[in-house]
Amino acid sequence: MTCRDVLDRIEALAAGDEAATAELRAHLEGCLACAAALAEARRIEAVLASRPAPPAPARFSAAVTSRIRQERWRSEQHVDRLFNVVLLAGVLAIAVGVLALFNVNAMAAAFTGGLALLNRLSGEIVVQATPAFSTYLGAAGFLVTALFVWWWAERRLSL
Repeated sequence: MTCRDVLDRIEALAAGDEAATAELRAHLEGCLACAAALAEARRIEAVLASRPAPPAPARFSAAVTSRIRQERWRSEQHVDRLFNVVLLAGVLAIAVGVLALFNVNAMAAAFTGGLALLNRLSGEIVVQATPAFSTYLGAAGFLVTALFVWWWAERRLSL
């Protein structure tokens, strides 16, 4: 155990919140600096325990409760704003859909144009990818084999 580990636990030890382990006791017996820090922390705890705790300020509980309510209200406002934005987007999508229904010819032309573009692009992709198809197939086979070996090795290690 290092001095840093012990110093992190000194306050809890002095207050009696944590019990000293054998490893901690051994370190305190061999390290004068940590033992002095523990003795000082125990003196401070004794002085604090001998003095009465000051009373909470007037309206402390009311102020804390008010602050909690205020933070909760702000959080709910953010959720309400997000809900309103999503609701507005949904209403706009419905409005665009209704307008599209009234303008069926333009929608049909746009859909047909999109399909023609997709058909032309897919034809070009097939023409360009055909010479390298065997390479793609081999790479996919290697990938599937590697994933299978990985899965098998992980399964064997967990048993």
